[in-house]
Amino acid sequence: MTALEGILVADECWVALALLHRNHPERLSFSAREILDRLKQEKIHAEVRAGVQPHIYLHNVANMAPNSARYRMFYRLDDGTYRLFRPGDDFHPARAGKSMPERSDLPPRYHHLLDWYERDYCRPANQLLGDSDPVLQMRGVGKEIWADEGADAFVARERQGWERTSAGVEAPAVSALPERVWGRIVAHQGQEFLTTTGKPFTYVVEGKTGIWFYRNRKRINQRLGRREVVEAISRCPLHKTTEINDCRDYAYLFGLLTDHRIRENEW
Repeated sequence: MTALEGILVADECWVALALLHRNHPERLSFSAREILDRLKQEKIHAEVRAGVQPHIYLHNVANMAPNSARYRMFYRLDDGTYRLFRPGDDFHPARAGKSMPERSDLPPRYHHLLDWYERDYCRPANQLLGDSDPVLQMRGVGKEIWADEGADAFVARERQGWERTSAGVEAPAVSALPERVWGRIVAHQGQEFLTTTGKPFTYVVEGKTGIWFYRNRKRINQRLGRREVVEAISRCPLHKTTEINDCRDYAYLFGLLTDHRIRENEW
């Protein structure tokens, strides 16, 4: 079997998208049709293999729930187009696969794409902007203000009384985020989510008061109140389940609030 015959479908799709990026550096992302057409143009195989389209739409896509394959090679944008995955992008918690092909799995003629991807494409945004972005240059300015009490304590003290204005009217900015997130929670009820250990679960929203979680179609025997959900939202972004282990059903709540469908890039 030659190197070309043995190339994985996932890697073949990655090559096609990487070539589009290289040939069109002015473009941020590309449609599934453009990726497929570029793959056909490259003619790594005489015929397009059956698994190509599922890999473009799903198997390679880091921020979608996986169905067997768990690669993190593509990133899907809100407009339905795709770009290559970068370190730091959000991804579904059940995905732990590779983000680029192994060098030994690609024919030598494509090794330059791996070099470009690591050297240029994956450069952190702050490295690209740090020397010229005036906002980034202000990092650390004013830190002496909270030198005696710490930044967190300073922010907490400054926020006191924000919940209500001097006229006694609730400030809308405080409740806007929980309301938006709760709306997404309501919209996605019944869909499958995953805990950090990969266990699938679903949930049902009970009016405006709380959430019932289901595991293996069996309801968990306690309802998670909306107040606890709002409290967990206030702690986002979450990195470990222990950050909300004082909430009921925290393993399921963590899986919910770290899922891209609920976050929608708000944290």
